[in-house]
Amino acid sequence: MNESEVWEILRSGKTVGRDTPGHDDYNMALFKCIEKRTRYNTQPMTMEERKAALSDLLGHAVDDATKVIPPFHCDLGFNIKLGKNILINYDCVLLDTGEISIGNNVLIGPGTKIVTAEHPCEAEKRKDWSVSCRPIRIEEDVWIGAGAIVLPGVTIGARSVIGAGSVVTRDIPPDSVAVGNPARVIRSL
Repeated sequence: MNESEVWEILRSGKTVGRDTPGHDDYNMALFKCIEKRTRYNTQPMTMEERKAALSDLLGHAVDDATKVIPPFHCDLGFNIKLGKNILINYDCVLLDTGEISIGNNVLIGPGTKIVTAEHPCEAEKRKDWSVSCRPIRIEEDVWIGAGAIVLPGVTIGARSVIGAGSVVTRDIPPDSVAVGNPARVIRSL
């Protein structure tokens, strides 16, 4: 990835649109990710080949015990930072316009969506597909149930459990069980 102004703007939390300097770099990164992701999701591979393909998609070496089960979808790939011994189950979507950091020993249920990107509320500002992002952090030993949605800017504290189908709109403290829409802490562990 070449550094350009668009990445600096996104990391700072500001909005980029089609007229932002470097927007072509953003589009090229999206399409490069589509190519790598398509290979990962559709090609028969040995375990070693799959690990190498995932490492290539994410831009860093992936731990031997980590499993990301296809189909898997992401925007850019290089903004996803995985710890060790992680399971990302079938049909998960990680929209990594901003950084997604996942700690060790995390389980992510099938159909989960982790979304760092957001668009302006004002219709006029959305016409050029403007986007901003806020990073998401999932600390170690977290279990996210099937079909959960984690929204921009959220931190899920260590050892917490997110119930299936929950929508996480704000930080969840460590050692908590959170469920619902919006997700609310219902008990401490």
